[in-house]
Amino acid sequence: MIKHYSISQEGIKKSDSSGNWLILHGATKEEQDQVVKEYDLPEDIFLGATEAEEVARFEPLYETKLKNVFLLIILNLEKYEDKIENRLEPVLFIISDELIITNLAERSTFIERFIKRFGEKVRNFDELVAYSIFKVYTHYTKELQEIKVVIDELDESARKTTKTQELVRLSDTQRAVVYLDHTLKGQKKVLGTLWDRDSFTDELNDPHLVFNIQQRQEQAEKLINLYRDLLETVGGLFNDMMNNNLNQLLKYLDSAALVISIPALISGIWGMNTGGLPGKEQGTGFLWVIGLSVVATAITIIHLKRKDYTK
Repeated sequence: MIKHYSISQEGIKKSDSSGNWLILHGATKEEQDQVVKEYDLPEDIFLGATEAEEVARFEPLYETKLKNVFLLIILNLEKYEDKIENRLEPVLFIISDELIITNLAERSTFIERFIKRFGEKVRNFDELVAYSIFKVYTHYTKELQEIKVVIDELDESARKTTKTQELVRLSDTQRAVVYLDHTLKGQKKVLGTLWDRDSFTDELNDPHLVFNIQQRQEQAEKLINLYRDLLETVGGLFNDMMNNNLNQLLKYLDSAALVISIPALISGIWGMNTGGLPGKEQGTGFLWVIGLSVVATAITIIHLKRKDYTK
């Protein structure tokens, strides 16, 4: 689907085909090819532009029908129930003097929420890009705050249980943190290049907005590093708890095997088909053997129970 909007001093308004903001929202291959042909863009510019593995980048484009063209790709984190790799969706901007083109995945809700939140504030292309980055990092910060809640719950669970469902939850959280960590690292360099462009910051002419974006960016990067280390600690705690439980089980099994071996040893000796064993010729010999087995077993149990294995 191709949508047209107009960006002016009045904000963002819906427009006909003469608008200066062109949005490809879940566009078909034919629609993408139409835009590529119309503006003489690189043929592979939309290739993989909706995949989570897309690389964040900021680079100039040459030999197009647009003037002073730059390509900017940032990855947004959508809010719905799915795997983290399916929630990371690239937002592609083709920025020129006279037109800005945006490409998004079909189920992305970024544009609708963006226009609702910032539609009256955006008056030029640079503000559109800046507020988009601000919103993207707001999504990352909220996601990391939710991950912190999960980490706290996992830390509490690790002290009480090693159930499979908690281990699966730990694995899913670690997976999410890995994706977010690599995404934020990739975008850090890209945004650094963007902030260094004097033409962008001068045209934006809003140091407070730039400061807020950079602050949100630093917060997200700090949180991801912190939570990654916390998850390693929680994972280590789960491993220690499982090892401790396994040691307790092995101690119990070894003790049980030792206790059982005592009467087995005594009955085995008295079961030898040789002469000279006490009680062989007496009717109470069997009871002697049983009694000796019971007494020896009881002594072994008491000894094992009183023994301090920590020394």
